[in-house]
Amino acid sequence: MTRVARSTLALVALVAAVAAYALVEAFLGSLPPIGFGWVTLLVVAAVDVLLAIRIRGAISDGGVGQDRSQMHPLTIARCAALGQASAVLGAVAGGVGAGLTLFFGPRLGELAAAAAELPASIAVLVAGAVLVGAGLFLEWACETPPDDEENGGLADPA
Repeated sequence: MTRVARSTLALVALVAAVAAYALVEAFLGSLPPIGFGWVTLLVVAAVDVLLAIRIRGAISDGGVGQDRSQMHPLTIARCAALGQASAVLGAVAGGVGAGLTLFFGPRLGELAAAAAELPASIAVLVAGAVLVGAGLFLEWACETPPDDEENGGLADPA
């Protein structure tokens, strides 16, 4: 599995920011308040970090295998996919937060909704950035270490 490209994440965030700005401008009166949905992004980021720490420990201790006491390689591959999906979701959320912040920021004196929604917009932006970082950390943690050339790619016998 290839790593998610940083340029892809930047493009996703840019498209999400432009879309959020345009949609808020067009439908401002009919949109619900942002609320605390950004907390979910932080929970997912925390799960990603905990998984990354657990997986990195299993890889460094040689605890990857098919025994019940070991972490299954398929589980690690699934966590790598989760890391990539988290990074993309974080890019979308960060882009939406940036678009909302760019819309509400200059209109603080004009719109009553701007003062109420700007803190939540900034929270979405920050939570999205945290989720991108956590997703990329999880993806990195799932990488296999380089092969040991002396033993033909096999681990040292204990």
